[in-house]
Amino acid sequence: MIKNLLKKSIPHLIKIVILTLIYSGLGIATLSFINSKILTITKFDLSVILQFITLLLVFLSASIYANITLAKFGHNLVYNMRKELVKRLLDTPSYQIELIGKAKIIASLNNDIRSISFAFMSAPGLIQGLVFIIAVSIYLLVISPKLFVFIFIWIGVTLSVGTYFMSKIHHYFKLARASDDALQASFEDSVEGHKELMLNRARAELSFAEFDVVAQQKKYNLIRADIYHSISDNWSNIMLLGLVGMCIFLSISLEWASMQTAVTVGLTILFLRGSLNALVSSIPTMLAAKISFEKIMALNFVDFSDGFDVQNSLNNDWKSIKFQDINFKYNDKFGLKNLNLELKRGEIVFLIGKNGSGKSTFCNLLCGLLQPSSGKIMLDDTEISHKNLRDYQSKISAIFSEFYLFSQVIDNQGKSLSEDEVKDLLVLLDIDEKVSVIDGKLSTTSLSQGQRKRLSLFLALCERRSLLVLDEWAADQDPVFKRVFYREILPLLKSRGITILAISHDDNYFDVAERIILAKDGYIRELKGDEREIASRDAVEKIS
Repeated sequence: MIKNLLKKSIPHLIKIVILTLIYSGLGIATLSFINSKILTITKFDLSVILQFITLLLVFLSASIYANITLAKFGHNLVYNMRKELVKRLLDTPSYQIELIGKAKIIASLNNDIRSISFAFMSAPGLIQGLVFIIAVSIYLLVISPKLFVFIFIWIGVTLSVGTYFMSKIHHYFKLARASDDALQASFEDSVEGHKELMLNRARAELSFAEFDVVAQQKKYNLIRADIYHSISDNWSNIMLLGLVGMCIFLSISLEWASMQTAVTVGLTILFLRGSLNALVSSIPTMLAAKISFEKIMALNFVDFSDGFDVQNSLNNDWKSIKFQDINFKYNDKFGLKNLNLELKRGEIVFLIGKNGSGKSTFCNLLCGLLQPSSGKIMLDDTEISHKNLRDYQSKISAIFSEFYLFSQVIDNQGKSLSEDEVKDLLVLLDIDEKVSVIDGKLSTTSLSQGQRKRLSLFLALCERRSLLVLDEWAADQDPVFKRVFYREILPLLKSRGITILAISHDDNYFDVAERIILAKDGYIRELKGDEREIASRDAVEKIS
């Protein structure tokens, strides 16, 4: 992903390289000016001071501009990476998201992206420092080869010892990051299960204790990482100061260089100190970013693709959806077997069955959220495949048992509805006094569970799609509205040509359905004759 992003940024990278070289050249020019002009001056010369001040101002301007350019590049890179990651998340099949786990994904979107952002924010100092160190090293080689060799060995030893500290920092950062997924899961328990934890203080205590263990582990590992980071920083600082003293000592005692050159070398090392510190300080951030990037790559989202366009290759006036010899398994365990079934346009079908019988699996297959292990799903005479899956899904609205309420009110093309259409649907669902649509968004979603489900049906109907899948939708409705739903709303939707598949155990209203389908032990079949009569009285238990 980073390689692809960098390829798109080649012109910016060329600009950055040129600016960094200019910055380094001006740094060398400043040192050279000090060596050739200031250290050789014998009396006050205003022109030399003005030249030096001018050079410093140019150096300052180039440095600031180079930093800003690098910072903008880094932030743009992080933005594009975050954008690609979210798009890949939206394109990844739902079953794969469930396998990855909500906590891991949220932890990566929050913590890992933040770590990578920090790394790119420190990148300007790292890049400038690295190039400047190379340029200054060449300058030192020119003015004093002997001192250059000594400095090279001294800094080599300094960096070798520092590498050990860096490995420790990386180790403890990696351990600290490993705690983030568990922390995210603990946060979800505390927020989403807050009411239950308020009622059961023993469970709250246990939940808090589990959180505390993970939090302490993270704290321990971060403290160890910071300890090694502090040792590394101070080691580098002290060694560079020692290098200045050693260079001056060797120049004087062994006559390796003149005093003028020795002073210039000392100033050069001090000049390098900021760049070396920036380089060393950025390494832990880079190591943390490396760990975060590995975590993001381990999510196994689908590859990035531009746009959300749906190719309209399938017939909008379809007549039937057929399941032909469908088989599906969850990890070689429970699944659906030998499924052959047809849903016709404009009919009301109820799906019944015990918990764990395969009802939700069937709905996910019908919606294209799961792919069959074998067999075909046909829309009229066209097989649903990877190429036309998005088009097929664009004909389906679904309200699952665990549904999410979005605030935007849009139709099938992503456009707003007219005020009359919105009002009619709100009145139909008896929530017109609770909710309104303002600037294309719901005024509120903070309602009772039954009313939230009505809002979910409102949003689904706004989409004007031809297949509506409802998973126990009426379970949270009051008796009066439940009757309205079955006796008035469903027939109205049927009259509009909408096919309705509803998971329902409201046997008082089974007569509304034209067909009743039973899910049992992974097999799905239609009930007819006496079996349907039994189902109308006692939904599942009496059917073999």
